[in-house]
Amino acid sequence: MKTQAVFAALALALAPAAFAQLPGGLGDNPILQGIDRTVDRTIDRTIDRAVTDPITGRIDRAVEKLLQAKDLPKTLIDPLLELPLLPARKEVTVEDNWRALDHEWIALLTPEQMPTLRAANVQILSQRALSSSGLILVRVIVSDQDNIPGRAEALLRSLGATSADRNHIYNERSGPAPDPEPDPSPAPQGGGSGGKITIGLIDTALVKKHPALNRANIAERDFVESSNARPTAHGTAIASLLVGKEREHRGLLPDARLVSASVFYQGESGATGATTSALIAALDWMSAEKVQVVNMSLAGPPNQVLGQMIDTLSKRGVIVVAAVGNDGPSARPLYPAAFDPVVAVTAVDRKKNIYRWANQGPQVDFAAWGVSTPVALPKGGYGAESGTSFAAPIVAAAIAEQMAKGGGSASAAVQSLIAQAEDLGGKGRDNTYGYGLVKPAAWR
Repeated sequence: MKTQAVFAALALALAPAAFAQLPGGLGDNPILQGIDRTVDRTIDRTIDRAVTDPITGRIDRAVEKLLQAKDLPKTLIDPLLELPLLPARKEVTVEDNWRALDHEWIALLTPEQMPTLRAANVQILSQRALSSSGLILVRVIVSDQDNIPGRAEALLRSLGATSADRNHIYNERSGPAPDPEPDPSPAPQGGGSGGKITIGLIDTALVKKHPALNRANIAERDFVESSNARPTAHGTAIASLLVGKEREHRGLLPDARLVSASVFYQGESGATGATTSALIAALDWMSAEKVQVVNMSLAGPPNQVLGQMIDTLSKRGVIVVAAVGNDGPSARPLYPAAFDPVVAVTAVDRKKNIYRWANQGPQVDFAAWGVSTPVALPKGGYGAESGTSFAAPIVAAAIAEQMAKGGGSASAAVQSLIAQAEDLGGKGRDNTYGYGLVKPAAWR
């Protein structure tokens, strides 16, 4: 009955808002007059199927067929197709000890290839049109026989997918979460105004009522695909570094517009995670919102579909800035930081010593302060946090500010940052500090 209540509540909550977008409203529109009762019957039948089979009984497929037959506006269809109607799926450990959703794979296809996928022996969980590429992001369940690397990709590519991979799960912070390291020097506060700058954040949900954020210009959207709880600590901390607007805590760009995507859920064990499909949907929204610099302080595997999405955005002039991760100097590379187009950031303390847990390697591009960083706490007040997560927004803000001043492309702003970075470690770029230390103008 819980599943039935969720489906019914979502259908009833969405319908008035969606119908209101049509000329003349519900009662006066001739298209709707003949299908009102049909919609009710269809939803009732779909709920009944969903209670016993939440995969094959998806509301989106039944409603999609109904709405396509009546040729209703795209503004009504899209919200229905994107509803997160399925319960949370089981997490498993897969190849190379990464996390993923059990038997769940994602792929990118063209709209013309979708009929072939529907006719195949896979169960489609959801589909989402990506405005940034014109492709369709699909989530599917494959059989036990196909649920192995190589075979599942081959199956999905045979159906037309340009890329396919597991629906991996990413962490909001990799490695241990050590206590902040003490730092006797005062923490710098505040940066430029950030006026006319738009910057993106893909992270946890935010506590927008926090004094650091309640006057900030924030557009937030949720991309979590289940009914799990949404954590708020990590995203609130990063947002306060970017657009904090309290006298005691000013962010790097307090007057900037922050476009924030909530992608993390919290499981029953308390562990948090973000699915690859949620990250891709969030990146697509960033592109639609004309965001040119996106901060991703999260880490996980080298997912092929996420890599293709980042390549697509890079070609459109979008720069993704990511934390290199906190698994230690000898750990394997973490993604998205290790994807070629991404600007990867490590952390140092105020004395310019490398953060002891920071990943190292050729993927490192820049270093920034990220030890004992003052940030907003979700329950109010402020605390100190350490990790590469808190260094990444410094570089993201610097790139965005450079673009606003110079009016140039994101890639030109990165080149300018390379020229301005303070060389640390060995001469030139190295695997510990990258090109060197980036400090906002107000902190120099």
